[in-house]
Amino acid sequence: MCIATIYFDDGSHRDKVMSDVVQIEAERDGFLLVTLFGEEKFIKGKLKSVDFLKEHSVIIQKKS
Repeated sequence: MCIATIYFDDGSHRDKVMSDVVQIEAERDGFLLVTLFGEEKFIKGKLKSVDFLKEHSVIIQKKS
């Protein structure tokens, strides 16, 4: 099983949005994140990068 941490990136730094994410659903203007424990959160932004080898992270570029 692959569990990820989601971060917002505004170009100058990263902020952690959510940990233990096991599902990411692409929506019209963002992403629905679901954790291992069933917690859900919707975030607006666009996908910037995914790294499951080194740090199991997904970077979302924050929409202004």
